[in-house]
Parts: sequence; C-alpha cells; structure tokens
Amino acid sequence: MRGNSPLRVPMRAFLGKLNELLTSRKNLPEQAANLRDEQFSLRIKAITWLMKNEEIDLAEKIKQLETALKEREGDPELGVLITNMRFALHAQLETMEAMTKVGLDFSEMDAAPYEQLQDIEFSQFESVLMVGVPNQQAAHVLLGWMHASMDMEVGLLMGDSVVTAEVNITPTRLEHLNGFLVSASQNYAASARVLGIVSNAPEPIALAAEPLSASWVKGQKRLADQGLGDWLSL
Repeated sequence: MRGNSPLRVPMRAFLGKLNELLTSRKNLPEQAANLRDEQFSLRIKAITWLMKNEEIDLAEKIKQLETALKEREGDPELGVLITNMRFALHAQLETMEAMTKVGLDFSEMDAAPYEQLQDIEFSQFESVLMVGVPNQQAAHVLLGWMHASMDMEVGLLMGDSVVTAEVNITPTRLEHLNGFLVSASQNYAASARVLGIVSNAPEPIALAAEPLSASWVKGQKRLADQGLGDWLSL
C-alpha cells in the first residue's frame, strides 16, 4: 500500500501474523481460517479505499506482478511456488475481468454500505449469508468460493514473503505452502464456474434455484482442474 493509505499499519500487522504462521509448524489451512475475521475487515477497508482511489488499476497491477513472477519461474528451488502463484493470480484476474464485463465498476459504487461492514466479523457475515440465501446448496458454494478466495489471498501473501526472501522456510514447509495454495486456487476457480461468474459453466447456479446435482458440481470442478493444466502449458 502506498502513500497515506489507512491499510498500511493493519496490513503490516496482518502480514506479520502470516509470516509467523508460515515459519511455524502449525497447520496452514486451520490456522489461516482463524485469521478470517481480521482478513475480512482488511478486505472491506481495501474495497472502500479502492472506490475512493479511482486512478488505481487493480487488474493492471495483477498483470504486472504475474509478469514479474514469470521471469523467475526457472528458479530451481522456488519455481513450483512461483508457477502456483501465477495460476492464482490468473484465476483472480479471470474473475475480475468477468465481473467487469457484467458492469462491476468500483468507481461507480457507493462505499457507504461497505464501510458499515468494517466492524462485522466474518463469522457473522457467514451466518447472514446462510440465512439470506434460500438455496442452501448455493449458499454453501458461494461461501466456499469466499473461503477459497481468502485462502488463496493468504497463500499469495505467504508466497510473496518467500519469493522476496523476507522469510526462509524448510523444503517441507514449502511443500505445505504449495499444497495450500494449489487447493485454494482450484477451489476458487471451480466455484467461480459453478456460480457462473466465469464462463464455461453452461447452467450457472441461481441463488434461489433448485439444488444442483452432485454430478454437475463435480463436472464443473473437473472443468476448472482441466483449466489449470491447460493454463500451465502455455
């Protein structure tokens, strides 16, 4: 974060917790989930800040980061992590561009409703979502997508700390980080397709629709998995 962003101090504190977790032996998925209330608050603050700073092109920044990572993909020790980070960024950008195509524009959105969410814990938000969406299976898919996006974000931040040598981790811990990031990225991409946010889901889920068949959901998951392999072969 640059300039006098209100996110600078809380973001540094959050990154400190992530680095501490990364260099520990604690279970990454379980412990990352324990940080979601703080992460959710930061996300809401980031969204409202971006709404007020229209000159920031988030998609372009993601592309620049992905390009910088690509230049280091041949690293013998970190090449796999960098590849996984690139796919995670690609999945983020794909979703962002899909939302932009349907008219999502931060510069035209009212920040007030988001500012009201800053003091709400993520666990409270989860409860509201489960009650507010009539189709419980759809609610679970939407919530799973949010969980995956938060895990993917944590994985990317941890990966950045490793790639920039801010922290040093063992080869075993690096494997744990790769597994965590890959799982989150695949679930994120799959859920985005099931929800119809990203194209190639022929029957996107409607939040008030009849429950989806398990076979159809698995089919969309396979589509996302295939997309991972296809993208990495480019």
